[in-house]
Amino acid sequence: MNSTDDEYWNEKSFEGFSFEDEEKELNLVQKIRPESEGLQIGSTKAKLENVESLDTLLSKEILDKIFIKQDSKSNKINSTQKKLNCIKSTIESIVRSQTYTLEPYHSLVEKTMLLKEALDTEDGNAILTVVIFLTNTLKKGIFQRILRDNPIAASHYVQYLYSKQYIDELVDTLEMLGRTKDAMMMLFKFGCRNPHNCLQRFNVCANLSDEQYDKQIISQLIHLVGKSGQFVSVVSLVTDKCKEQQNVQSCRVLANEFNLSAKQLEATLLMTFCQLQNWILVDDMLLNKNWLGKDKLALSLPIGETVKLLHNNGAPSSSLTRYIKMIKDSDERLELAKKFNCHHIIIDDFALKKDRRGLLVYKTTLQKQSESYYYADVILKSPNMKWKN
Repeated sequence: MNSTDDEYWNEKSFEGFSFEDEEKELNLVQKIRPESEGLQIGSTKAKLENVESLDTLLSKEILDKIFIKQDSKSNKINSTQKKLNCIKSTIESIVRSQTYTLEPYHSLVEKTMLLKEALDTEDGNAILTVVIFLTNTLKKGIFQRILRDNPIAASHYVQYLYSKQYIDELVDTLEMLGRTKDAMMMLFKFGCRNPHNCLQRFNVCANLSDEQYDKQIISQLIHLVGKSGQFVSVVSLVTDKCKEQQNVQSCRVLANEFNLSAKQLEATLLMTFCQLQNWILVDDMLLNKNWLGKDKLALSLPIGETVKLLHNNGAPSSSLTRYIKMIKDSDERLELAKKFNCHHIIIDDFALKKDRRGLLVYKTTLQKQSESYYYADVILKSPNMKWKN
């Protein structure tokens, strides 16, 4: 070892390892730690003192939303559930006819929940109660939208309007629901019931109708009201004209003007003439002359019903006999004659069959000294008759 190496190891700044040195370093670290505690790498105590706090960077409202967001969701769920429980309780009270109030429910959401709960019960009274509450507390457009989305609620509301005779609102609601045909028929029905404003309602019906046949019928009614000055049926108008003029042809012209069928006209005239006891007009209506000048039956109505109507209204037996004689079918003719006691026809039938014994028996059923009794006696004593028995 030379002198240079001796100088290196003997210098004071390079000391050898010692356990006492390790203890000194540990004490040094313990002294430094309290001062550096909480510092981040690359930061100094001076820099941290200049950093601004969160409440100066963000508003209290935003901070509240950040820290209580989870609590708000929980509170909202609890509030909704509580509201739903109240609504269920209210609807249950309505169903059970107990005391209730709908006043606390102000929002559209609450009112929609009320209707849904009522519909779930399938109780008509509960549904209608809520629907009426909605129509009184919602704008018309919103209420109508709810009805369109809930057909069952709409059906209950329509029935309610009909029962209360709220015609204008009923027609508007049906139109809104797309039920134009129903709206037209409903307006027509109430127009027929009320003669004071029927013309106005019939005009609205004509505008609502999409079918040509309906338009034609309504137009005829409008013409009828304009012609009579009031609402009457065509039958009533024809009846009045018949009583006034007592002319079959003028009544036919009027009936044709309103497309009254032949059967409708005959029934109307027949009833009117029977009420007037004018059997001559009945003959003018039911009988026509053929090309030989003989009477023939001109009738669209069933002959049996016609004769029955005449009989019930006191028509003379001669008139009934005249009409029944014109029936071509012998069985039908004899059946009606027996039914309405047209004795001459029955007597003629015995004579036609040359049944003397049958006529003798039948004669005993006739009132003595009556016209029919004498007629049977004449037939029995006739020298021209050739009897089979």
